[in-house]
Amino acid sequence: MYEPAWKFPTTALEAAEILREAAGRATPIAGGTDLTARLRSGDERPEVLVDLAGIEEFGGVDLTPDPDAVGQMTMGALNTHGALARDDLVRQHVPLLAEACATVGSPQIRSRGTVGGNVANASPAADAAVALLALDAAVRVVSADDCEGDRAGLPLEGFFTGPGETVLRDDELIADISFDCPAESARSLYLKAGQRKALAIAIVSVAALYEPEAGLVRIALGSVAPTAVRARDAENLFESEWPAGDCEAVIDAVAARAVGSASCIDDVRASGRYRRILIETLTRSALRRLCLDLEEDG
Repeated sequence: MYEPAWKFPTTALEAAEILREAAGRATPIAGGTDLTARLRSGDERPEVLVDLAGIEEFGGVDLTPDPDAVGQMTMGALNTHGALARDDLVRQHVPLLAEACATVGSPQIRSRGTVGGNVANASPAADAAVALLALDAAVRVVSADDCEGDRAGLPLEGFFTGPGETVLRDDELIADISFDCPAESARSLYLKAGQRKALAIAIVSVAALYEPEAGLVRIALGSVAPTAVRARDAENLFESEWPAGDCEAVIDAVAARAVGSASCIDDVRASGRYRRILIETLTRSALRRLCLDLEEDG
């Protein structure tokens, strides 16, 4: 019978030292919503499980003021999806992330699953990770060699290298995630298509952020490639063409361009063709609601 050893560190340094000494034979566990399933199926069999729940420095949500901007938000890796969906700072300054976290699994999963685990798990369908990608988030990584985070500020775009794969080494941990808060005038939306309304893994998800004063959008896509991706070509097209005489035509062109950022496959949840249709449809819907409604309100 499989019985791993458990370790319960109380500091980042202690946890990182355990990982280094185990030399690839240990796995960190926080909420365990994904890892537990893999342990039960036998897909993973680490000799040591390193429980991170007691590390207080991996908690909290902070907003650092900036005289020239809204400020920088930093959230510890142990924040759960449920906590972030309810957090006043997150809801006020980054409702995009609150919306995405609120769509994760069930209330029970949201109460256990952590944002750090969502990122480290590197699922192409990870809801919080898609929203964070649209926010230009960066990850602070700590190790036993440097628990101040010599790999601080790793851009989330580039952090994922494939399904379930990241640039993390075996002896590294995600400490926190940070990003510059969008302008106060920004509008955002998280749209997700699944096979049902709850407890659904996204067939396609779109995180869109519109900053009217800067005339730009950010678009991140989930479940459309080996990793969550930014639709950079679509964003650049919007920036070069907006505003235009025919705003709807620009949005249609941007939505069509977003499809080019994907490399959709056929799987048990949907065909690649259906996913490409959904990318264009959801992106168009998000941009019309964010951009055209704002123009009409003004």
